Parts: sequence; structure tokens; C-alpha cells
Amino acid sequence: MKEGLGVQVDRISGALSGRFKIPPPPTIAARLIGNNQISFSHFRNLESRPESSAPPEREEGFVLCASLTATRFSRVCLAGRAQSVLQSPGEAYLFDLTSQYEISLDAQFDNVRFQISQAAIDEMAYEKGIGRVGGLHSKYFGQQDQILHHLAQTILPVIENTSAVTTAFVEYIALAFHDHVIYTYGGVRKGGQAVGGLSPWQLRRACDFIEANLAGDPSIQALSAECGLSTSYFTRAFRLSKGMTPHQWIIQRRISRGKSLLRDPRLTLAEIAQLCGFVDQSHFGRHFVRATGTTPAQARRDGRSRG
Repeated sequence: MKEGLGVQVDRISGALSGRFKIPPPPTIAARLIGNNQISFSHFRNLESRPESSAPPEREEGFVLCASLTATRFSRVCLAGRAQSVLQSPGEAYLFDLTSQYEISLDAQFDNVRFQISQAAIDEMAYEKGIGRVGGLHSKYFGQQDQILHHLAQTILPVIENTSAVTTAFVEYIALAFHDHVIYTYGGVRKGGQAVGGLSPWQLRRACDFIEANLAGDPSIQALSAECGLSTSYFTRAFRLSKGMTPHQWIIQRRISRGKSLLRDPRLTLAEIAQLCGFVDQSHFGRHFVRATGTTPAQARRDGRSRG
């Protein structure tokens, strides 16, 4: 039986809380294939303690931590070998969940934690026409990885406020993370995987599906299924066809629908926001100003004066 995404997120957050003796860290996840997910946690310790973390439950998967602040750990024990570690922003710390590890809790730290299972690595690689990826390996513990650092900075506000973005955005970051780790840590050679744009019927079906579900939260997984494509292929093909990601297109169409609904004086701004799929009136307003340079209220007034 498949475990719900929310249940998986709560399980990861609860396990981190217990192992590191911290409040349950905010955690989100994307499921792109089957029951396999990629999770993101704002993983931090704000109180120094003279003890170490508990060892993780053994599973086939990997964790990458992107440090947001400089931290010195007096003891990090990996596979029985202990060392002190100076963690710096821009560095990536890879943990294999099949091996035992623990860290000292005498330091305050602030990370974005990425977790991916071996099954997710392989199934998504298979979608790309790549053979099985034999695990992830870093050159050394704490290697420079500016791409992961930027991904961490991008996903951090989403972890703290999940209602502010679409499911498609979280899935897009998950796809980008998977691409990055298989080439950087999985030993996969970058090849010339040919990806064309969507066919006319696929593009029409994807856009129609988005229009029909604007008030909800259309996901890349659902869109790719409508077109009979894998999530990774669909995302690349959609961007080639439209010149933007599915998430960007969804926001653009929501703004367009909002402009149309502003002409109806019977609708409040809060009602328009809900009909367009925004969380609330404030969320609608922020995106509207970003796209048009004016507020929804001003746009409505301007439309009335022109009328």
C-alpha cells in the first residue's frame, strides 16, 4: 500500500526530531514516480548540547546537507571514523543512509537537508534512458557545490511557507536536484539526450488541463500523465515549447484569469484570488504586481475609468 506524501513527510520530520533532539523541522516533499519521493527539510539546531545524535534507521538512500552558516562540529563519525568538521556555506555534505553516522550536538547549525532514496534515483534515471546509478559518492566530505547551495536558497522559503507556491514548482526543484546529483555524485556522464518540444496535441492537452485546474494545484506528474510522457521529459519539452517552466506558465495563466475576473464588479478581490488558485488576496496581489507593475485594486479602478 502506498504511504501518503503527508505521512512520509511527517515520518521524516519526526525521525529527525528524535535523532537530533530538535523540534520537528519543517519538511516538504515531491513525488514524481510511484511512491518514491525527494524531501527537503530546514534542518537546524539552535541549542548546544554535550551529546551526539542517534544513528539513523538504515535505508537505501542518501542525504545531502547544504550549509547556510559556518559551523564547527567537534565530532562527526562516519562509518566508525571520527573527525572534527568545519562546515561552510557553499559546501555539500553527503551521507549514505546504509552506513551508520552521528554528529556532535554541541554546535548550532543551519542547513537545508535533501533526502532521496536509491529507488527514486534509479526510476527517474530510467525515465531519462540512463542505466542504474550505482549510488552517490563525493570526492570528499564537504566538497564545494554552489549549485546545491543555490537550490537550497531557492527551496528554503518554500519549506517555510508551502502555501505560497504551486506543487509544480516543488516538483521542478526536485527534478533539478535529481539531475544535479546523478551527474555530480552518481558518476553519470552528461550526454546529448535529445528532447524536442511537445507535439501540438500534447501541448493543447497540457494547456487545457492547466486551464481546467487553475483553481486547484496542477502537478507536473498529472500534466505529464495527460501527455503520456515521463515527468522529466515533459518538463524539458514544455519549456522548449512555451519558453518557460510549467510553474511559470501556471502563474501566468492565473494572472490572466485574474485580469478577466477583475471586470466583474460582483466579485471581491479575495474571491478572485480563490478562483484563480492563489492562497489568498495577498498572494494574488504579490504575483499581480510582479507581473503587471500595478495592484489588482488599481487595475480594477483603471478598467472602470476607461469603461
